[in-house]
Amino acid sequence: MKHLYKLLSLLVLFQSLLLANQIDKAITTIEKTNTKLEKLQLKINKEDEVKNVHLEEYKYTNKELQNTIKYNNQLQKLINSQNTEIKNINKQLVEIEQTHKNIYPLMADMIGSLKVLIDADTPFLLKERKQRVQRLEKNLNRADIKTAEKFRIILEAFKIEYDYANSIESYESQIDNKTYNILRIGRVGLYSQSLDFKNYAFWDNKNKKWLTVTDTTAQSNIRTAIKIAKKQQNVELLELPFLTYEEN
Repeated sequence: MKHLYKLLSLLVLFQSLLLANQIDKAITTIEKTNTKLEKLQLKINKEDEVKNVHLEEYKYTNKELQNTIKYNNQLQKLINSQNTEIKNINKQLVEIEQTHKNIYPLMADMIGSLKVLIDADTPFLLKERKQRVQRLEKNLNRADIKTAEKFRIILEAFKIEYDYANSIESYESQIDNKTYNILRIGRVGLYSQSLDFKNYAFWDNKNKKWLTVTDTTAQSNIRTAIKIAKKQQNVELLELPFLTYEEN
């Protein structure tokens, strides 16, 4: 009986040791499993972080892509508009070039008309007017003066000639190397008076010569008209010698 009790005690002890060993193994397995789960969770967490980073990068990249697409579309519209503008500018340049081709002969003709006018007109301020035409001819060939400015100067010269018809003036000038007071009335009446008040004449534009004025009343009126032109006397009505020609 005593031996049976010991045997049972040994058996219980053995079973206890075996159970303890299994428990230890189970605990070890659980611990290893927990460790693996922790590592797995860390890996999952890390992958989630990476996924979130990639997701944010994707969102940012997608937004940038959309902005780039919008910018490119706007840029394309701008390029299209610029291309249209370039075409219009090129067309205008062609038109301007054509205008230049046409306006230069026109300006040359206008200057030529001024020369003809001066040659055919009464010879008042002849040197000044011819020098003005010479300057116009020189300006026409100057590259540093713009076409619009050349045209403006020519028109200004025409205006000066036009204004002569609506004004009177008196100035000194040489006739046959002798100084005279010259009286211009418009562009049709031209008179001369010697500085000693002895010789008077008026210009015969048809025959291109001076005709002597001997009538004392006419001479007096010429003197008075010269004073009026110089603003030395008030304006008054005067009778001056004047030639008219009958048409054939």
